[in-house]
Amino acid sequence: MVQSDVLERLRKVILEESSVEEVEDVARAVIESGVDINDAIHAATEAIRAVGDCFEAGDIYLPELMIAGRKMERCMAVLRPHIKASDSGVQGGRIVIGTVSGDIHDIGKNLVATMMAVRGFDIVDLGVNVPPLKFVHAAKDAGADIIALSSLMTTSLPYQQEVIDVLKELNMRDRFYVIVGGGPVTPEFARSIGADGWAENAAAAARLCEMLMASGIKPPVAETVIP
Repeated sequence: MVQSDVLERLRKVILEESSVEEVEDVARAVIESGVDINDAIHAATEAIRAVGDCFEAGDIYLPELMIAGRKMERCMAVLRPHIKASDSGVQGGRIVIGTVSGDIHDIGKNLVATMMAVRGFDIVDLGVNVPPLKFVHAAKDAGADIIALSSLMTTSLPYQQEVIDVLKELNMRDRFYVIVGGGPVTPEFARSIGADGWAENAAAAARLCEMLMASGIKPPVAETVIP
């Protein structure tokens, strides 16, 4: 099979009705074909972004978006080990995401993670009730670009600030963008804790990450970015 054919197959299994297992099979076929991994990731990212555009336009619904997000995650799980160190910038970026300490809500966080994956980001989801140090250690270990903090309870808001405080204490604040969101989180609060960005919904959070990665500005930013 020629390389253009296998890339087209990769696009189709992400865009069209297919199982996660089919996506994995095609991703493995991509590797066996000798296609440049950069080209494969670009093809997958184009397809998954088209899915995200359809969701934002109201042409597809949340279940379809979630399925597409899982496909992208499994596709990247197959392709990632074959990315050379020099090619680490081919992805949209790597994001560590989780719901902060004292909060076990995950629906909003899961949707945000899906939209980020749909936009081509590599996602490390830490789950819920995540201590500040775990965010920092996970971001360091994963070589993350962005730490995304979710809070659905007012009582858990101080832990968003604590993540930033820990980064400062460890002299690591300039290594990661930190973005915040969730029901009780306001732009004013985001600014007050020195977050790099705030978004009001999942689609906006994905756009925010794209803006930060494209900005060329080293964290922390001078003024909180709000898409």
